[in-house]
Amino acid sequence: MPGPAPGAERVAGGVDEDPEPATSARPQANRAWWWAGAAVFMLVIVVLFDAYLHLSKTYPENSDEANILLMANDMLHGNVYLSGWNVSDVPFITTELPEITLLVWMFGLHLNTAHIAAAVTYTLVIAVAMLLAKGKAKGPKAIARMALVLAIMLAPQPGIGIFVIDFSVGHIGTALPVMLTWLALDRWGSPGGADFSDGGPAPHPPGPRGRPDEKAMISDLRRRWYVPVIVAVLLGWALMADPLVLVIAIYPMLVVCLVRVVTGLITSGRNGSGLRGIGRSLADRWFELSLAAAAGLSYLVVWWGQQLLGHAGGYNQQPVPFALDGGRWFMQARVSVHGLLEMFGAYFVPGNTINYYKSGTYLDFPALSGLDQALAITHVIGVLFAIWGALAIARRFFFRDADWVSQLLLVAIVANIAAYVPSKIADASALNVREIAPVLPFAAVLAGRMIGDRLLSGPAVSVKLPRISRPLRLRLLAIPLVALFGWYSFGLFQQADTPAAPNPFAELEAYLEANNLTYGIGGYWNASVITVDTGGRITIRAVSPACMQEYAWENKPTWYDPAQHSANFLVLSNVAGYFSQFSASGTSLNVLNDLYSSNQRVYLGTGGYFLTPADKGTQVTWNYEIRVYKGNLLADLPLLYQKLNHKPPNVNLPVGPQNLPVKC
Repeated sequence: MPGPAPGAERVAGGVDEDPEPATSARPQANRAWWWAGAAVFMLVIVVLFDAYLHLSKTYPENSDEANILLMANDMLHGNVYLSGWNVSDVPFITTELPEITLLVWMFGLHLNTAHIAAAVTYTLVIAVAMLLAKGKAKGPKAIARMALVLAIMLAPQPGIGIFVIDFSVGHIGTALPVMLTWLALDRWGSPGGADFSDGGPAPHPPGPRGRPDEKAMISDLRRRWYVPVIVAVLLGWALMADPLVLVIAIYPMLVVCLVRVVTGLITSGRNGSGLRGIGRSLADRWFELSLAAAAGLSYLVVWWGQQLLGHAGGYNQQPVPFALDGGRWFMQARVSVHGLLEMFGAYFVPGNTINYYKSGTYLDFPALSGLDQALAITHVIGVLFAIWGALAIARRFFFRDADWVSQLLLVAIVANIAAYVPSKIADASALNVREIAPVLPFAAVLAGRMIGDRLLSGPAVSVKLPRISRPLRLRLLAIPLVALFGWYSFGLFQQADTPAAPNPFAELEAYLEANNLTYGIGGYWNASVITVDTGGRITIRAVSPACMQEYAWENKPTWYDPAQHSANFLVLSNVAGYFSQFSASGTSLNVLNDLYSSNQRVYLGTGGYFLTPADKGTQVTWNYEIRVYKGNLLADLPLLYQKLNHKPPNVNLPVGPQNLPVKC
């Protein structure tokens, strides 16, 4: 058959075969924009890391972080299961400890490595939160969602906010694997990669006689069978490291799956479809049922893994110190609100930020400067956005098309706060809001997913730019929000420019090293931090002041073995929260002469971070006292305890730094 005449395709509206199709330029342009966006995203991450590294250094190091470094160093040298360690109620064995182990390998066993780890963790939390808020959105909507998350999480407040969100090795790092789980669910959990904001997997099309199409169901199951497996693995990974995952991930998954299944059943009942409709509804919600089963399975696997680890000689984990305190809920709520505002950078109360304690005493931090107070006031807008996002999903929580990820985040926030506020932990200090640190990234993601798109609505103006043919349309609402984001960024880098906190133990370390005092005992808060800071040249092991015995919190019992080590000095302190149960003035510490060398008593009047020497008439209050003893204190701890005057009452259940009972 003869071919068409030359030019016939052009006459008929066709195109020549030889020229490149005009549409090929669009994928190339999209690819260029994608790479440009990825480059900007990575640049933001690098800049944030540098800022949070400087912010972390504004908070002084402590023994919690030092003990984590010691555990990581032990893992680096082959003790992967932390055999012989007493860990806290949160072992971090699968999350932050491997991260810090890598950093110790890269940068060495130094306190500065703890700051690097803190900056890495919080920067990664922000990055994953931005990606989770973005969802499947593209273009300006994606930018608006991610920018809103970044603005809310940008600047934790100096002091408590930096400790909870940036510096402390705690639950803020747990938010990372949980959000990665929801990100996997959001990306791969619906047919064809559809966005979960449309309510989740589409129902199966009906087959003959109105019954579910079994072939479609099997095809759908085969296509997405791996998603519940991924969810189970990720949740198990997180739960092995932190029991809080039960509250902020596993329980929310069970609740949301139950709500979505029941909602489908109620809808079928209202339509009058009878048992056949209920069966079809359950078939349509097989995905929710499989995810609920995956969440439950992850808990069982982790429980089994912990039992195996214990039998294999792994670490000894302390129980979670959770107990209700029903008599002081108002005070606990007050302290909780204070801590939450600090996390959001929005605690604007004038004067000193007060860290309340149950005893009625409080700890003064420096008063807010004019700039810090102005920043805190404007960060209240971020809090309002977070509340708006939570209310937006709460209003649609029981709708069939509710955004699945937003439902999970809302339940996690409510469960975390509801479990924390009535507990005794909330009554101790605003610093303890680290127990609800995941609320910040979860609330930020909620705001981004639920209201980020709305920031692009409203009236717009056209701006003509030189050398650009098409005018640029700007939403009026976006203009003040961009200015606010710039103000937040300015505040972050102003705060990051704050000098690093001084070493509160510098003089103490210098004296001990100058006098060849290399192994001793002391309070928890001035033990391991000095050990790590001096590179092991000075080793101080924590003992419980309630009974002068091994302090079984992030330690190894071999540290106290008199056959392996010899401790000949005791460090006492008047610094609040350190070793203040015994007076450091010297007059209240009388020990038998055959144990105590009375001519080796030293008082240091500087070095305390919270207290400084104060001349009260004829009595001078010192921060530290060093007492040197004959023999090995590790073999004489019971005798030392018996001979110390003014020791605290020998109660049956003294408590540790996390309100954990210490056995005497």
